[in-house]
Amino acid sequence: MPSLVDRPRASRILHESDLDLLIASRRENVAYLTGVFSHLYWEYPEVAHCLEREDDGCDAPYYFAALPRASDSPPFVVAHTGRASLWQRESWMTDVKPCCWKEHGQTPVDRLVEGIEDRGLSNGRLGVEMRHLPAGILSDLQQRLPQATFTDATDLLWRLRMVKTAEELARQRHAYQIGETVYSGVFDALRDNPRRPVQELRGLEMAIATEAGCPPLHFGYLFPQDNAAKRAWAPDAGGYTTAPGDTILLDLGLIWHGYTTDFGRVASIGKASQTVRDAFERVRDLRRTIEAAIRPGVRACDVWNAAAQFQQHRGEPVNEGVGHSLGIECHEPPRLAPDDETVLETGMTIVIELVASVEHIAFLLEDAGLITEQGWESLTTFGTDLIEIL
Repeated sequence: MPSLVDRPRASRILHESDLDLLIASRRENVAYLTGVFSHLYWEYPEVAHCLEREDDGCDAPYYFAALPRASDSPPFVVAHTGRASLWQRESWMTDVKPCCWKEHGQTPVDRLVEGIEDRGLSNGRLGVEMRHLPAGILSDLQQRLPQATFTDATDLLWRLRMVKTAEELARQRHAYQIGETVYSGVFDALRDNPRRPVQELRGLEMAIATEAGCPPLHFGYLFPQDNAAKRAWAPDAGGYTTAPGDTILLDLGLIWHGYTTDFGRVASIGKASQTVRDAFERVRDLRRTIEAAIRPGVRACDVWNAAAQFQQHRGEPVNEGVGHSLGIECHEPPRLAPDDETVLETGMTIVIELVASVEHIAFLLEDAGLITEQGWESLTTFGTDLIEIL
């Protein structure tokens, strides 16, 4: 399994942060550092993602990944005994330490301390996820390693994950290609028969994604809207049936080898009304403004400000946010929002997410793009036209 981590960049960031070792405990970050995802979501037939008590009765099966600053010092993984084989088989990290709370000398803390001491870092500066690491484990580590300094590395991990490697980008691109296939399948089904239960169409989305090798969807919204009884995000929307004249809001979060989409579009069954066309075109105009504002060296809040000025000039309410990054998770920093001063860099993937409405019809235009030296380049080939299913 290839590494998802740019080790030289990680070592540089750890050096700048004066850290000797980075220890991830949040499952998403363990997946990122190790390249293994079966503890995070369902990878058939593994079920580690849903267990808070292991098959052997061990409570709270924690997972950890540790990355030293020194490039010649090997990283290591701590994983429950019953699941350690996943990392032994799939991770680029070769030092895998099985653990279990029920076994003397083999608890997660025992194995973490072992890995730290083996690397000569018992008096080092250790970065941990203070917002996610259980208090009991942190307390035990501090008692066992009294000469070590523990500091919060939560934001450092986000900084690492913001800029994607070539392997990550390949997975993201393929995820969006599968998303395009899912949407094309839905539109073909509606073209064949425009009157279909929403549950049937959602099942079709899941079937296409599963056939492409994806685990169960994170989400798959499909809301028919008729400007009367059928509304987006209504509690009973799962029971709707589509019909000619409906405007459909779609949003898709599927996973390909650990990386997710956040992919929203609008489609009309039949010719869209002029009201819908005009409203959607205003959303596209705003998107073009945001696309033009995204480039390396610009702060995330500056992109939001360009969008806000455009909306104010047109006399529209200003969006609280107009996008975000994504990767292993659907919503990752930075956010295109007024309070995010993150400077955008090449290699970041940014979702432009625009939600608008006219009367009782909601619109969503959303997909991810890569920041290059030239600006923002969409990861999809779908285009931004209002889709008409004829």
